[in-house]
Amino acid sequence: MEGLLNCQIGFSTQKYYFILHDSVLLYCKKKGNRVIGQIHLSIAKVEKRECQINITTGIEKIILLFENNFEKDVWFDCIQKQNQKLHLEDELEKVRSLQYQFESTLKFVNKTIEQNPNLNSYSERLQSYGSIFIDKLSEIVDLLYQSAQPEFQSCQSINSIHTQSLKPAPLIKKSQKLKQQQYNVWGNVKNHILNNNIYNMKLPIYLHQPSTMLQQVATQMKYISILDRASSIRDPDFKIALIFGFLISQYSSIPKLLPLPSKINETFEIVDNYKYLSQQINENTIAFYATSPSLDYNGQIEYKFSFDNLILDINLVKSLFISFKKNLDTYKIYSTNHLISIKNLVTQKPEIVVEGNFIIDFKGNQYQIQIRSNQIKAVVGQFSISGTTNKLIANNFYNEELILFQKDEKEFDFNKHNPLLPPSDSRFRSDLISMLEGNYYDAQQEKDRMIFEGEFLQSWFNPVQADQIINSNEKRYDYKGGYFTQSIL
Repeated sequence: MEGLLNCQIGFSTQKYYFILHDSVLLYCKKKGNRVIGQIHLSIAKVEKRECQINITTGIEKIILLFENNFEKDVWFDCIQKQNQKLHLEDELEKVRSLQYQFESTLKFVNKTIEQNPNLNSYSERLQSYGSIFIDKLSEIVDLLYQSAQPEFQSCQSINSIHTQSLKPAPLIKKSQKLKQQQYNVWGNVKNHILNNNIYNMKLPIYLHQPSTMLQQVATQMKYISILDRASSIRDPDFKIALIFGFLISQYSSIPKLLPLPSKINETFEIVDNYKYLSQQINENTIAFYATSPSLDYNGQIEYKFSFDNLILDINLVKSLFISFKKNLDTYKIYSTNHLISIKNLVTQKPEIVVEGNFIIDFKGNQYQIQIRSNQIKAVVGQFSISGTTNKLIANNFYNEELILFQKDEKEFDFNKHNPLLPPSDSRFRSDLISMLEGNYYDAQQEKDRMIFEGEFLQSWFNPVQADQIINSNEKRYDYKGGYFTQSIL
């Protein structure tokens, strides 16, 4: 359902083009323009009046104005049906849960009855009636579920995505993404997050940004020049300060929406004046490797999600090694108590707060930098470090201000790669391509379809044996080589 309507927001009345998609009402200036706002009807109160529909979210009130009551009734009925569909899906999940409980109880009762020979006849009758009930209930649930869900296109053969043959990469144009606001993360969405199961989440596409988890982790290479600068510095304290600057730079591009979950063994590469590869190791771990003329860079990041009081928390465990080739110095870095909180999810202005510590271990000496509510402090030798996740500076004994990192508003370029890529590369994802083209309807179907596809087989990282790790709680993955020298099959 879509069309051009008069709309009153606050004290002003304007015409917007409205699109009703699932339980989300989007609006833009004209048809085909980027979306400038959205209303999540599942958390809104919808009332109809004479030639108008009032929608209240608790944060804002929007009034849709119509020329006649017939047009108003058509829109109101469509909105109600979408909300009923969403409610039906939630109820179906409850029915499925009850069905499972009934089956479990029936098995237990049958087992108890079978232990008494005098009740054998009752056991057979109970088993027969119970089976009939379960079969009929299953049929009803399946019919209801099919009526509530659009049919997905049949997914491609699993074997077709396992091949490692290289092929020309698609050109990633500048995103034509819709201007997205935060989506209400309730119901099954909340349950998935509480179970740290983002990999199989069936979230609305409007909750995602047009990039994958692998691509989000790769944005750390946007400021790799900081490490190149550090490689030529002789002062050991200032070199460590610059490494801290690089670590903090990674928080300057935290998205306010979730990246698309990457599939197991999905890859992403960048080839510029350095080579970079990242791969999804399991549902919650990404390993990465980079090399340049001045350094080697290897590590992994584990992430877990939790949700409470409208706050999405991302708990991170990150460890990496930086080896400078000029003097063969190696720095081990790991994070502690690391937490990224995205507050006010249901509002149009979500807030990102970073907490945690980074520790650099160099030749047995440890240096720590603290992040508290996006404010950063550390002392490294003669340097006093302070700033935020957008800018970090160091002051020496002479009170000279040295910039370690400063946020660059320029978008990260995802087109730096080899001409040929394996099918496992994120750039080939059909849901991502649809999002970048601004076609969020196809993107939703493609994203849901990908859940049923098989994982990629080729792994480029090996787990490090436990006896080679000092900290027993640490997990490490080392790049095993060969990715950048693949032959064309």
